[in-house]
Parts: sequence; C-alpha cells; structure tokens
Amino acid sequence: MPIQDNEQGQSELVSEQDDTNQLKKIRSALQSLRDAVILLNDDDGLEWWNQAAQDLLLLQSTDKGTCIFDFIQVPEFLKYYQEATTLNMDAHEGVHIISWQDPNRYLKCELKPFGDEKLLIIYDVTRLQHLEGMRRDFVANVSHELGTPLTVLMGYLENFSDQPDMPAHWRRGFELMTQQTARMNRVVNDLLLLSRIEIEETHEFNEIDMTKLLTHVYDDAQAYNQEYKHTIHLHIDTYDGLYGSEMYLNSALSNLVINAIKYTPKGGNISISWTKTLEGCRFAVEDNGIGIAPQHLTRLTERFYRVDSGRSRETGGTGLGLAIVKHVLYQHEAHLQIESIEGVGSTFSAVFPNNYIRSAVIN
Repeated sequence: MPIQDNEQGQSELVSEQDDTNQLKKIRSALQSLRDAVILLNDDDGLEWWNQAAQDLLLLQSTDKGTCIFDFIQVPEFLKYYQEATTLNMDAHEGVHIISWQDPNRYLKCELKPFGDEKLLIIYDVTRLQHLEGMRRDFVANVSHELGTPLTVLMGYLENFSDQPDMPAHWRRGFELMTQQTARMNRVVNDLLLLSRIEIEETHEFNEIDMTKLLTHVYDDAQAYNQEYKHTIHLHIDTYDGLYGSEMYLNSALSNLVINAIKYTPKGGNISISWTKTLEGCRFAVEDNGIGIAPQHLTRLTERFYRVDSGRSRETGGTGLGLAIVKHVLYQHEAHLQIESIEGVGSTFSAVFPNNYIRSAVIN
C-alpha cells in the first residue's frame, strides 16, 4: 500500500474516532438534562432519548423505532407537530400542553431540525405556569381596584378644570393632572382587557363579516386621523370572513391601524388590506412612517416595551397595545408578522389559518 494512502486512511480513522468521541460527549450532556430530549427519524420514530424522556414517557429499549404519536396523543401536540413539520420548525415557538399523566402538570414541547432528523424537547413548565397564573390574577385584581378611584379622580379634576375663575398657574397644574390621570386610566383599561383575554380560554366565537368589520375599523381610523392628515386606503381583495371573537378582533386590528397613524409623520400614506393567502387570510397595515430598528422587532409584543419611551408617552401609548394584539391572535391560532425599515416604514400583518376562514357565499 502506498504511504500516502496509508496516511490518508489513518487520518480518516482518527477523524471518525473524534466524531465518535464528540457524539459520546453530546449524549452524556443530554443525559444530564432535566428536560426530555428525543431524537426522531423521518418516519417520526424514536431513534434515541435521554433519561428524562425515558422517565416521562415510560420508555423501554424495545420502543426504538416506535412512532412518537403512540406515546403522546394530546390533540394540541399532534396539531403543532403537523404544522411544524409541514411548514418551518424554527417559525414555531412550541406548544404548551397539560400532561396526559397528571392534569396539574404543564409541559412545553418544541421541535427542532437536527440534520436529517428532528429533535423533540419537552420542558416541565408547571412552576412557570403557576407563577404566570398568580401574575395574571394580581394584575387583574389591582387593575380592577384602581378603576373606580381613577374614575372618581378624573371626574373631580374635570370639574375643577371647568372653573372660569381659576388662576392660570393652577389651571396648568390641573391640566397636567387630568392628562396623567387619563393616561393611567388607559393603562388600567388595557391591563383589564389583556387580563380578560389571557384568563378566558374560550371566547364567544361567531362567523364574522370581515368586510363589515374592516369598514368599521377604517371609519374609526379616519375619525382618529383628523389631526394627522394621512391618506388611508382600504383594500379588500377577498370577501372571505373569519370565525372568531368580533369584539377582540376589532380591538386588535384597530390597534395596528392606530399605531400606524400615530407613528407616521403627518401627511403620510397608510394602506389597510385583507387578502387571501396559501395559509388562510392576511390582514396587513402598511405605512411610510418612522420605521423600527431590527433589534427592537422581537420585543415589540412584550408588555410595556417601548422603542422610544418619550415618543410613546407623547402619543398616548400604554405599551400594551401589541401585547393585546399578540394574545388576541393567539386565541385565533393566528400569528403576527412585522417588517420594518428605519426611515422607510413598517408593515404589520396578522395571518389567520385556513381553519378559521369562512368562505364567502356570493349570490
């Protein structure tokens, strides 16, 4: 055998040994995790799993190759798995489910691409779920308790402000107090709305005439637009409707439009559209406003997150609008897409899945 071939063979052998050692290290690290980790093949069969997965699913060595659906038959998981494998795994944040073994235990499942195979990670989020429940209850209770005092305070401030003989330096103070009290009242109202959306697992869903709803959203936008003088267009390219909560959808879609009005310099252009897509239907609001820097985009739906705190307060924002939008869309299995370029403008889109679309009947 030539020396060159022998050296090449030895090099390949060393490389294979290195890969094997690296794989052993990875498996050892995964075994130490408290989260369940399962490697799945193209046929959704079990290829490998760590100890946490074995304990959770009560797996045995003979279960290798068995379909994952034989062990997890929760409808929410099955739906998530199908969507994640059909579309884009990385585009899905995972799914929260209640354990089929213990109704007081909460799990989060995430599917990730792993070479030609798939990696299923199952987290125990029971403690986080309980803490989130406590937070929701606290916010709802505090917001409710603040509502009445703020209403009384606003009433008295308005009465004092209307006094014709009030000294000028007092009047300015009362105007500021009235503005700040009104702002606090908006925050409380948004918190109450957000709490209702979060706490109510099911809403009163009906078939919605989207042409009628969007016309209402457009009319409200034009009324709000009097100060800004924007040109607002409404494009309805499909008469398909939605199955959902008209009250909450009106709030969410109006929120997106009002944001476009507030964050676009006066005399701008805003386009509202409702179109058919492969996924279902898409509601979009496009503006030529100030735009948003890339580093802010992933955090926009967080409560009280503001790109520019000063500007947000000037425009009367509470920092809760997009959080409300996100939760309303979640209730309708829809998702929010945000595209923005600083100094050019933004497009906020709500994409609704086909199972929530109601085809129009044309007479």
